[in-house]
Amino acid sequence: MGTLGCINDMLRRDKENRELRKRGRERMHETRKKLLDARKMQTNSQLSAEEIDSIREKIVEKEECDKNQAFKIKMKMMVLCLCLFLIMYLLFLLC
Repeated sequence: MGTLGCINDMLRRDKENRELRKRGRERMHETRKKLLDARKMQTNSQLSAEEIDSIREKIVEKEECDKNQAFKIKMKMMVLCLCLFLIMYLLFLLC
């Protein structure tokens, strides 16, 4: 490819990249506008204060249940590891 072909190719790629950057900026501005509009919108909640409180209580109960379950799993794993270590130690002493 001659010098003229390289220059034309470079100009074509530059034009394509310029268009891509322009579209990217437009998408970014649209996304930003949507996020700002969503922030400005007030929550038109159909829920009463009592319902919101009951939902919060249920969430807290669920989190506590999850914490307890995770603790139980950790304890079982620790006991299992301790048993395996003890068995390996006893096998080492017998051999």
